Amino acid sequence: MRIGGVTEVAQLLGVSRQRLAKLRERTDFPDPLGELAQGPVWDLDAIASWNGSGLRSGSGRPRTEVSERTLGGRFVLEENYIGRGGFADVYRAIDKKRTGHNRTPVVAVKVLRDVETVDPEAIRRFQRELRLLEGLAHPNLIPILGQGATAADGIWYAMPLAQGSLVDFLHEFQNKPATILDLMRQICAGLAYVHAAGIIHRDIKPGNILRTEVGGWALADFGLAVEAERQTTALTSTMRAGLGSWWYTAPEQWKNARTANQLSDVYSLGKVLQELVTGESPVNNEMPAGPFRPIVVHATENRPERRYPNVVEFLAAIERAVDAPKGQWETAEDTAQRLLERVRLPKPADDDLTELLAWAQALDEDNDQDMVALSRVLPWVSSWSIRQLWAVDSGAFRRIFERYSEHIAGRSFGFDYCDVLADFSGNAVEQTADPGILRVTVSSLAELGRRHNRWHVRDVLTELLQGIRDPEMVIAAIEGLQAASEDAVSWSVTDFTLRSVPTVLRSEIAQHLNGTKAS
Repeated sequence: MRIGGVTEVAQLLGVSRQRLAKLRERTDFPDPLGELAQGPVWDLDAIASWNGSGLRSGSGRPRTEVSERTLGGRFVLEENYIGRGGFADVYRAIDKKRTGHNRTPVVAVKVLRDVETVDPEAIRRFQRELRLLEGLAHPNLIPILGQGATAADGIWYAMPLAQGSLVDFLHEFQNKPATILDLMRQICAGLAYVHAAGIIHRDIKPGNILRTEVGGWALADFGLAVEAERQTTALTSTMRAGLGSWWYTAPEQWKNARTANQLSDVYSLGKVLQELVTGESPVNNEMPAGPFRPIVVHATENRPERRYPNVVEFLAAIERAVDAPKGQWETAEDTAQRLLERVRLPKPADDDLTELLAWAQALDEDNDQDMVALSRVLPWVSSWSIRQLWAVDSGAFRRIFERYSEHIAGRSFGFDYCDVLADFSGNAVEQTADPGILRVTVSSLAELGRRHNRWHVRDVLTELLQGIRDPEMVIAAIEGLQAASEDAVSWSVTDFTLRSVPTVLRSEIAQHLNGTKAS
């Protein structure tokens, strides 16, 4: 590499130092390598390449046919695009600032079309974010090399060409949790960086996670085009399927793209994680049992406030899932035994309850051994622990409780343990005051009591029904009875029960009983 200062560059170009100062004002003039005490220094080979590229004439202006394909006075587009979407074309281009030895001059330029149909505020926000991104630098963020407006009032921005997107490499992540963690560490680092700058991505998906020149992963392509598509197109199911991004998009973005925030990006990260784990497009929320399932479920909650509050906590959950348990993997029974000793305390440590929640969510509801392990641990948690678990993640507790309730409704237990199960279920209703918890409790206790002819179970159920006053809880109780078998309801609801429950519930139960007998 030949290096020179202002004098050497002026001599190479055959111009005066004053003329060189004018040339340096051009956006396509190569950047200096650095600044010394004597002034800036350049790669003279890069200067020579720029001078001989045909992009500069003696007058300092590019040829007309080149000028028409030059954006920002710097990026010379190839005539044909290499990719096209509903609102954007992607071109290969020569970056006149990057010509020379050891610098790759070929870049990608994305040109957004038809932006006049988009909400002007969305365009202003996107242009503001592009200007901010142009000033940011992070190894896990594809840099914006330049941005601006086209002669046809479109928007363009340039970025380095990548080796491909995550779409091309998904097969490398199957059954490789450590590889998934490495990817997520990189993407979360880049996303946390832009979130700190007040920028929301809005379109995280495998196609916008790119493999960099050095083999790392970086985020690219922030989401004006997707936002434009939503604002101008009738979102029928057919159109949504054609967009390709909707699987990864948070529900609140479909309702109003302006409401997107960092929680919307967390949702999209969860859907990407789902695809990495399952190897299939995340068209629904179905996940196989395992340590990643509770993370995906938590990240993709429909209500934003129930998701991880930021990407840092999302990543921390993945790290815990991959790193734990330490050493040899435990069976569900082994973990149950270890946790049981800790969660039976009146006030267990927060870390123990966090581990219980993650372990219970990861269990396979279709695996009898997993559910046996759950039924060994969950009924022993205290009232205080139920309140803590509910406060930390009510959605997770509800899902765990539903799996537990379904299990105890169809399995056999010792008589004394039936009482433990019933007492815990009743306590869960009392501590949460949640209609969903009441619904599955009524159904499961009716089945459990009838199956074992255990009067204490019936007494717990009766006490629950007697205490109902809220109309929503009345509906939940009726739904629970309707979900139970006719024999279970007939055994559980005695004449005394009917006489002792509130009037509104009594009439509903009597009507249900008469309906089952008539049928």
